Amino acid sequence: MLDNPPPLARPPNEIMTVQRRRRPWLRAVLVLLVLGAGAAGWWMLARPQSQPPAVAAPPAPPPALTVSVMPAAPRTLARVVAGDGSVVAWQELVLGAETSGLRVMELAVEEGDTVRAGQVLLRLNDAVPAAQLAQAEAAVAEAEAALAMARLDLGRATELSRTQNTPRQVLDQRQSATRQAEARLASARAARDEARARLAQTQLRAPADGIVLKRTALPGAVLGVGQEMLRLLRDGRLELDARVPELDLATIAPGQPVRVLHGSREIAATVRAIAPGVTPESRLGTVHIALPADAGLLPGMFARAEIRGEAASRIAIPQESVVFRDGAPSAFILKGGQVALRRLTTGARLNGMVEVLEGLAPGDQVVTAGAGFLADGDHVRVMQPLER
Repeated sequence: MLDNPPPLARPPNEIMTVQRRRRPWLRAVLVLLVLGAGAAGWWMLARPQSQPPAVAAPPAPPPALTVSVMPAAPRTLARVVAGDGSVVAWQELVLGAETSGLRVMELAVEEGDTVRAGQVLLRLNDAVPAAQLAQAEAAVAEAEAALAMARLDLGRATELSRTQNTPRQVLDQRQSATRQAEARLASARAARDEARARLAQTQLRAPADGIVLKRTALPGAVLGVGQEMLRLLRDGRLELDARVPELDLATIAPGQPVRVLHGSREIAATVRAIAPGVTPESRLGTVHIALPADAGLLPGMFARAEIRGEAASRIAIPQESVVFRDGAPSAFILKGGQVALRRLTTGARLNGMVEVLEGLAPGDQVVTAGAGFLADGDHVRVMQPLER
């Protein structure tokens, strides 16, 4: 026999009875848990919601630069149209030979000489024209003598015809001979004048006051009709043919003052005329600018012109206020410690000021010093505004 016998197994009906005894306790625990969770949820919904903590605003960025500003205001500026071109002669006279087959005997001038109207510039061999003139003058003398004799015969015939001592036919012959003698005299005089003109052509005289620009004839050369011998600058007057944009031609008129710049030299000039055409390829027109006698320029030199138009009152800002952003002129405007970029349409520039056609209004605070280092929206520190 065993000392400790194993416990006897319980019957199934007893096991079910024990489980039924434990279920009421579990149900009570579950009910309490559900009631606790509901109470906690109701308390969370019923309690006043607290406000979230306020987020502190980020501090303002420190000023990027100290700048100077000035108010935009209308100023009286003379509109300036710029152009450039070459110095040319006002009138360049080309003097050529009027006769042919004659040799150059003497050149009385050199290039650059100043000459007067009527001054002899060149002499040709005049031996043949002089002989022709002498022959023509002799023919004139012969014709005058023949005319005188014809007039005497006509006078005698007229007296005899009154007494009827001469036939009418003789009187008519004397009258016809007189008219023929008059015609021969007129022809001889014309030939003499022609020979005199040919002789005069052997001396080339200046048609007007001027300066000798070029001398092509040489002593000993035999010239042909129309062959160039000299070039003369009439009255010594020079002009600057300035090329300007076609849109600016309407603002230019004869008599306007012009400042001509050649290197470091400044020359006061005036507009003489505006060419009626525009070059299609370049869209540029030509303005003829009369230069003073003491300009010191020479034909062919290159110079720049500033044509000043009528003064107009427009908004103008200092040149240092204009900056270029994306290839366009702009300026910075101060608003509440920040700067804003404004696109501008500019016009004339004069004495360090730039004309503003669009982009600014009177009173706008325009940044002057330091504008080139700014960007749109930068905070700045402002110095005392400049007064100009």
